[in-house]
Amino acid sequence: MKNLVIVLVAVGLMASCTSSKEASSSKTQTKNLEVAVVKQAVEARRYVIKMRKIISQSGTSADLIPDNNFFIMNGEFASVSLPYMGRSFSIRPISGINFNGRTLEYKMQGDQEKGVYKIDVEVEANGTRFDFYLNIGSSGTCSLSVINAHIESVTYYGDLVPLSQMKGTEPQPKDRI
Repeated sequence: MKNLVIVLVAVGLMASCTSSKEASSSKTQTKNLEVAVVKQAVEARRYVIKMRKIISQSGTSADLIPDNNFFIMNGEFASVSLPYMGRSFSIRPISGINFNGRTLEYKMQGDQEKGVYKIDVEVEANGTRFDFYLNIGSSGTCSLSVINAHIESVTYYGDLVPLSQMKGTEPQPKDRI
């Protein structure tokens, strides 16, 4: 009877070790898949960064609603919808940065060891130039700083989503008449 108890305990321990190894392996595979998806989106220039926090140059911060505050990079086009808080250097106060523009310059540096991409994007919209400085981690977490001649620099924090995973980005069949 004593031997039976020892055998049952040993079998239970082996089973728990096996399941923990499988769970660890599954987590590693999921992380590797996330890294590959982020890498592909960044290198293809097809991603959305959903912003969750803004920090002004004075240090004031606010939480944001990610679905309403974003930076979209789609090839050579950029769409921006971001709130703004800070000083503006024009007659009218600025409360938001909203435009669709074309990239004039796009510089990307990847550091495989650290798992970070550093991207400098210059975007022109309606005769105004904006400089965006992005740091994107391999897990998809991001920081984005905006510089423009009419506003103080401001920094946002958010998460990268590949453009292919966004709803409504698939080509729709044309309506037939």
